[in-house]
Amino acid sequence: MTLFRLRWLRTTWLACSPEWTAGLRRHPAAAVALLLACLGCAALPRAGFPALCLAALCCSGLYADNEPLPLLLLAERSSARTLVGKVTTAWRNYLLLAAPAALLAAVLHPDSLWMAAVWLPYAALVLMYSVLAKYARYDPATVRPPLPGATLLGYVGFLVPVLLPVTLALLVGYALRAERNLNRYLYDYD
Repeated sequence: MTLFRLRWLRTTWLACSPEWTAGLRRHPAAAVALLLACLGCAALPRAGFPALCLAALCCSGLYADNEPLPLLLLAERSSARTLVGKVTTAWRNYLLLAAPAALLAAVLHPDSLWMAAVWLPYAALVLMYSVLAKYARYDPATVRPPLPGATLLGYVGFLVPVLLPVTLALLVGYALRAERNLNRYLYDYD
């Protein structure tokens, strides 16, 4: 049972990301099930890369909880550098976990390799949206803040392509709000 609890998982393997480490440690069965589902879909023709797109949406759930403020202050970076670091860490961790399924889909079905051109930007956009939406409403006093309706509408935009311009507009707004919000906590503006 110790192996399934993922106690052996080190934060340095996930670029010291509290979101990914805590998420994988809290929900190890879901993480293993998601990985197995992606590998299973990679064996099916034209299902591997769409499954990885849905996996990116599932991974965005890791950004639902707020970490304590001392953990953010530990990095001693500006708000813009903190956001860039969080986004690139999210991309790195997702791509490391999705790489086996992506390689399997590419090897087994080279005719569906064109879908990777859609999957990579889609996954990057989903994870960037998740990080920016989290820090736009970040409050260290609230561990799990409720998702506002606009944020939910942004996630729907990833599933319904007609609403994608709304999601992109929200992404820009969240980027500006996230930087202002983090400045308030990192530099004690009040």
